[in-house]
Amino acid sequence: MYLGGIPIISLDKIYLVTDDRNVLFLDCTRLDGSKKLVSRNNLNRFDNVEWQIKMIADRLKDIGLNEIILADDVVFSGSVLKSVIQEFLKNGIKVLGIRSAVATITSYEIFKELPLGLKCTYLLGRNFIDQVCERDFYFGVAQSGISVLQQDGFIYKAPYFVPFGNPVERASISEMYRRTFSRGCLRRSIALWSEIERLSKRKFYIRDLPEKITLVNDEEEIVKTLKKELRRI
Repeated sequence: MYLGGIPIISLDKIYLVTDDRNVLFLDCTRLDGSKKLVSRNNLNRFDNVEWQIKMIADRLKDIGLNEIILADDVVFSGSVLKSVIQEFLKNGIKVLGIRSAVATITSYEIFKELPLGLKCTYLLGRNFIDQVCERDFYFGVAQSGISVLQQDGFIYKAPYFVPFGNPVERASISEMYRRTFSRGCLRRSIALWSEIERLSKRKFYIRDLPEKITLVNDEEEIVKTLKKELRRI
């Protein structure tokens, strides 16, 4: 799956199948409130993204390649990809272009200077309000929410609803609907995890989740935690 002989580096493993040869995966996201890039799967190593890029760059150069295409599901502001491009450049790899499912006109204009530019399936108009992904509004779903740095120095994930995250800031939800929206997300998450437990015939605990979630107790049951928070808000 080379693009014209150019290997693809994907920042998303859910929508694009990687094969570690033609399409490689870069585990990368932005830390909330900063320009720092961190790993989704290895959240507590701040050097992980730089290490991954170096490994990918060395692997490509070993087989005589020094140009790539970046791929992501959504390109919004382009800040993450700009940092990734610079990091690859420091390691001797040039990004020729970007491919995505959805992109904004702003990001399209930012990356049009690349030799192959930015191409997407759907280009958002200038008057759009926001783009959201459903998985960010379910508790405990892998790669959902935003990465946040806590006082203990570790990075946690925060779903985009109260009490874990801010739906007004993260999803452009009106302030007047913050509580109602968050209650709806909690109910949907309770329904999801209740069904998972029914089908699995077992209870699931916070510690069983693929990523650490902010403001929760690892030893509590997931459904019990969600029902407790629903009563609070």
